[in-house]
Amino acid sequence: MAQVVLSTTELIDILSANALIPDQITEVETNGEEIKAKVRTEWPVLKSVRVGIRFAGFDDGHVILQLVTNRLLDRFDWIADKMLESFRLEGLGGRWEYPRLHLDVNRLIAQRVRGVQITDVAFRDGSFHITTTHTTHPDEGTDPAGGEGVDPMPPPSD
Repeated sequence: MAQVVLSTTELIDILSANALIPDQITEVETNGEEIKAKVRTEWPVLKSVRVGIRFAGFDDGHVILQLVTNRLLDRFDWIADKMLESFRLEGLGGRWEYPRLHLDVNRLIAQRVRGVQITDVAFRDGSFHITTTHTTHPDEGTDPAGGEGVDPMPPPSD
């Protein structure tokens, strides 16, 4: 088990560098615990929408993000529904229940990070505290020191 502590800015930078933020999301800024972003739409009249998002919790492997709402957005919640259609959340293990977005973080990172699983995420003291555990798969190698599975070295590329 390990714990990684990242500021919101550091987390956004890592997600961006690893292409884990959908292309529709641009101009991401952080302000304390709130993340502000511009979301591009496919609509000819309203080309983008500015939204605020806050971390709302972690449950059963899912990070829960809450849309910062106001009376106007609450009245037109269908705009958020339409905006998120292009994200194809189901294919990413996500689901949308206004005003909360549930993302299966382990499914999202599985293609880029092997041998580790996120077991908890908390936001406290202005930082994200991410707890991980080591995973073992039958097709992985073993640790020479006698530990559990370790990802084998990939074969050299030609």
